[in-house]
Amino acid sequence: MKMLFGVCIAMAYTTILSGVDATCVPPESVGLSSQRLKNIDTLTDTLIDEKKMAGTVVLVARHGKIAYFKASGKADEGKSMEKDSIMRIMSMSKPITSVATMLLYEQGKLLLSDPVSKYIPEFKNQKVLVPLPQGSPFPYKLVPVKREVTIRDLLAHTSGIMYISYAGLYPNELGRKDMLDLYKGAQINDGYCRSDEEIGDMVKRLGRLPLSAQPGELWEYGLNSDVLGYLVEVVSGMKFDKFVEQNIFKPLKMDDSYFILPQEKVHRLAAVYKSDWNGGLERVGEHEMLFSNELAMCPYNAYETSGKYFSGGGGVLSTAYDYFRFSQMLLNKGELDGVRLLSRKTVELMTATNHSGQFYADYLHDKGWKFGLGFAIQQDREHNVDAGDVGVFEWAGLYSTRFSVDPKEEKITIFFSQTTPFGHHFDVWDKLEVLSASAISD
Repeated sequence: MKMLFGVCIAMAYTTILSGVDATCVPPESVGLSSQRLKNIDTLTDTLIDEKKMAGTVVLVARHGKIAYFKASGKADEGKSMEKDSIMRIMSMSKPITSVATMLLYEQGKLLLSDPVSKYIPEFKNQKVLVPLPQGSPFPYKLVPVKREVTIRDLLAHTSGIMYISYAGLYPNELGRKDMLDLYKGAQINDGYCRSDEEIGDMVKRLGRLPLSAQPGELWEYGLNSDVLGYLVEVVSGMKFDKFVEQNIFKPLKMDDSYFILPQEKVHRLAAVYKSDWNGGLERVGEHEMLFSNELAMCPYNAYETSGKYFSGGGGVLSTAYDYFRFSQMLLNKGELDGVRLLSRKTVELMTATNHSGQFYADYLHDKGWKFGLGFAIQQDREHNVDAGDVGVFEWAGLYSTRFSVDPKEEKITIFFSQTTPFGHHFDVWDKLEVLSASAISD
């Protein structure tokens, strides 16, 4: 056993992660095979040996117990990856923002059917951009919304709000370039490079822009969670980061989760590495911005920022263990260690109910996947990307982080790295899901 990296397999022991007691159990005690879990070692070791990734942290838990927990490779030049290394989880912030929203829902402070304009007036009287055929005197026209954008639309990504980066991926689609130009002209921020302004300033400008589709008619990944973050501020009367800290991080004892990393923990932050997936691995510079099409990322924002822009869609830093605690709360239908955040019925609404119609499978993932209120949900197993069970819910982050919760098998799988670009991560994750599922031995 490589105790240096805290391998958790084959025997029970307790390890202290920054003052947190993370007890590991023998895999067989929770119906997992020690021998089969070692296949994960082979996967991560190969990634690192071939210099496709600099370092990884993988955690597999079942029945509420951690059975596999390993850090491999390096977190930075001259620094080993550790189980408590802190990483930028990017879009894995979105489920946290969804939970924050649903806390207010359960307090009776909002309804999912509420129009967003009830809380953010700039979303009143919106228009939808409709592209016109080539040869028309104008490239597009604006038509009134059939109904207003609701809070449910934001949670389900069916609002018609988009990301600049996703518009840039499909520039030749009718209307995409026009939407992109409008977003750029209004200085809309995808949230991956924090601007020196309040999140509400950007959200108000966004509300005045056209939508790319009629609300409720199309699943499209966008800035919805950033809007939700500001909505939480308006409804709760608290800054978004403080609301999340007091109502999610502290109750769940997610002691290493932040929007702005404290100076005393910066030494635990893993560096971001650029990989060409062919052995070319390069550490991102201290103040380097990353660009891909229209996507801009600023890894240094983890600790160098004005401290005002709190992105609900991509602003959280965390550890694999902290995110395990968040995931276990969801697996437990809203409760962890005697602390209840959400009711069972609300968690079912978020993680076991499709809110995306027929659009999600065709847009981002293989067939059989739909979208809840902040999570992708596996609806069947008749496709190539299989997490092992109907009802699995998951999401990922742009620097190659991902988590998956399997309610049927009571199993959680978490993968953390800090690698860009994100695309190669799909292959790694799909393999990890197979290895995690095939380790079930009862």
